[in-house]
Amino acid sequence: MKRLHPRTVYQHLPLALLALAVLLYAGYFSWLTLLRYHAFEARALDLGNLNQAVWNTAHGNWFHLTNQEEGLTSRLGYHVEPIILPIALIYRLYPAPELLLVLQALVVALGAVPLFALARLRGLHDWLGLLLGVAFLLNPTMQAANWYEFHPVTLAPTIFMATFYFLLARRTGWFVLFAALSASCKEEMGLLVFMIGLYAWLAQRRRYLGWLTMAAGLGWSLFAVLGIQQLIAGGNIHWGRYAYLGESTADKLVALVTRPDLLLAQLQQARALSYLFWLLLPVGFTALLAPEVLVLALPSLAINLLADFSPMHEPARLTYAAPIVPFVMLAGAMGIARLAAWTRQTHRQLQAEGERKENQAGLDEAAPGTVTEREGSRNRLRPSRSSLALLTNWLVAVLVLGGVLTGQWTYGYLPGSGQYLAMTVTEHHRRGQLILDEIPANAKVSAQDRLNPHVSGRETLYLFPRLEDADTVVLDASGPAWPLHPNDLRQRVDDLLAGDFGVARAADGYLVLSTNTSNKSLPPAFFTAWQAPDKLDTSLPEVSYSEPVHITFGDEITLLEYAVGRDRYGELVVSTVWETLEPLEQDLRFYISYLDTELNVLHDSQFYQPTAVLWYPTSLWQPGSPVLVQTLPWTLDTERFVLVVGVYRGESGWRDGARLPVTSMEPDVPLMDDRTLVRLAGFRRENGVSWQPQVAVDGAPARQLDATFEGGLRLEGVTAPPALSPGQPALVTLYWQADQVPAGDYSVFVHLLDNSGSKVGQLDGMPGDGISKLPTSAWPAGWRGSDSRLLALPGDLQPGDYTLVAGMYTWQTLERLPIRDPGAAPGDVVVLGNITVR
Repeated sequence: MKRLHPRTVYQHLPLALLALAVLLYAGYFSWLTLLRYHAFEARALDLGNLNQAVWNTAHGNWFHLTNQEEGLTSRLGYHVEPIILPIALIYRLYPAPELLLVLQALVVALGAVPLFALARLRGLHDWLGLLLGVAFLLNPTMQAANWYEFHPVTLAPTIFMATFYFLLARRTGWFVLFAALSASCKEEMGLLVFMIGLYAWLAQRRRYLGWLTMAAGLGWSLFAVLGIQQLIAGGNIHWGRYAYLGESTADKLVALVTRPDLLLAQLQQARALSYLFWLLLPVGFTALLAPEVLVLALPSLAINLLADFSPMHEPARLTYAAPIVPFVMLAGAMGIARLAAWTRQTHRQLQAEGERKENQAGLDEAAPGTVTEREGSRNRLRPSRSSLALLTNWLVAVLVLGGVLTGQWTYGYLPGSGQYLAMTVTEHHRRGQLILDEIPANAKVSAQDRLNPHVSGRETLYLFPRLEDADTVVLDASGPAWPLHPNDLRQRVDDLLAGDFGVARAADGYLVLSTNTSNKSLPPAFFTAWQAPDKLDTSLPEVSYSEPVHITFGDEITLLEYAVGRDRYGELVVSTVWETLEPLEQDLRFYISYLDTELNVLHDSQFYQPTAVLWYPTSLWQPGSPVLVQTLPWTLDTERFVLVVGVYRGESGWRDGARLPVTSMEPDVPLMDDRTLVRLAGFRRENGVSWQPQVAVDGAPARQLDATFEGGLRLEGVTAPPALSPGQPALVTLYWQADQVPAGDYSVFVHLLDNSGSKVGQLDGMPGDGISKLPTSAWPAGWRGSDSRLLALPGDLQPGDYTLVAGMYTWQTLERLPIRDPGAAPGDVVVLGNITVR
């Protein structure tokens, strides 16, 4: 067997590595999107309706769908995507959404190939071509489009780059084919084909090809929007995003020319400069070196940035920016090629200059010195082409690699990157898929949002609660109820069961209703979604903190454990595990609330009751059997929150309901509102992501104290600054311990006194610990906490020594609490120390 020369291996290595990168990308994003699908995170919009449209097309009913707005039964009414026709031929090999996801990942991955070929065509080294191909695969905008279910427009970047390559390679037949495929990905893609035709005319001087391409591209887009969509949907349904420009199409076009103020205001609102920054970053801004190519993306840039629709202004979200990416990448390749040409020209100029200086210096054969010396002189005067080219290549590599890695770290979808989401396929999902697989292929189905794609391979499908002629309804009562409120979902099911529908299948929270059955009751298997005690660990992809407790309310129900975590989209979810102590005739409800450190409500479960409350009421619970009660996901805009829980009876809510008091607890935790509201813990967001528990006592006091007030609280120490400037606030931290449960709610005062005993600064209020403010009546015996406050100092305070004192009082009467230290002089004030004002 003939052994390959190392140089041959080196020459082919970039191409081999490119092939490996393509395979790795296709494999990874196939796995990632399939994982999302099987974890029931794909949605009706758009995987559900696109899979239905492809399925119907593959079965001869072209572009038919029923899975979106009422009255529209063709995908063409939403987007004109003729590329669905050849996709449907492939789809027949494996008619399922999984094929669409794998096909999309493969086509996107292949986009690196025409980019590599273009780089080679423009004279760039294969290693630079490999770098550009990898930069495309790591581009966060493309990864976002690939991750977001399936859309024909996500295929367009690969096809556009192939189109441009064949244009430059002057392979007209292939150019025409790929230009047509590009335009078929979405109605406005013809505008980008028009721009490519303009480039062929002006940049390549190919007049007839350019004119024909421009006419075909523009004509197709106009026909798609003003012809097809006008006929099917009465016009483009997305025109409303540009309503600020005017009512009619003519008004909008006129405003584009006559109202630059509107356009500038919209570009500012869309953060256009930031948008362009993140689009250009993955090529290290080298695309700016080829503006004649970059400008080809202008139609898509305008469509996105001028839309009054914020998702279109985010380059690393959804699919809207995907058509811009190929032109950024192509401009980057052309810009780097231009830089390489400039390097070669510079080398020639420097070489000519070196020869001129050589002649001027009289370096000829008659000059003194040996031949070797004379050759050395010539070499020193002539710059090395390889060193100059190498320097340029390294500069390009640093720019491109640094840019794409920064973009990937911030917005990418690789593990550890900014938008990577951990997905887990649980036993709950597997059971759901088995239940969905049992639905007959000819059933007319109305399915909930996240179940919708899994039953979309059929002629008739609706997004629940839309019913029309559906004979089957599919729901997951344990998950999000969108687009309904959870209460409305329960009411809608009750209405269906009161009518023609019965329970055909119910297990683990999944519910299949059918007009072909008369059964109206939910079987015990339905409630297993909330019954399994191990669901606390498996119900969330991330649990930041969990703690076992044993807190009993009214001798009827006990809280066994709670956990704080995030769902896969980063929203806060609190999971609690309960068990009843005896059969309950009246249903109990749960109050789970997030408070700020001042004990104001940020969000609570009153409006969005946990699904367990709606579907598995406590009157059905078996005593001693743990039940999971989980809040619905919620986004908190704060960095800290306090978690409190309570239990009440009645339909009137927490405020007016019959609250159950805590009758026993382990460990001891603060109890508020007459022992009905338990403060479980406080949490702080770490690194802007996960929630971590806070401690009640933060550090140790700088000065030890031992002053016990009559109410039952003891001041153990203080930390305060020894010196300050006038107007500078003093951070004072008091360290408290409850020797017994205080009899009432008391306030704390801190005074700064001058030499005459007059107050020059003070603060008053409810004491607290390191977690939040905390009424003194809520402190359990033995509870310790550090309470930090800012004491404001007057700006005109005179320099000198001042005394810091503290005390407690009953806020209703302003009567101070005496200090009851044995052997100490009677008093109601504790001297904390001195502060020097400089």
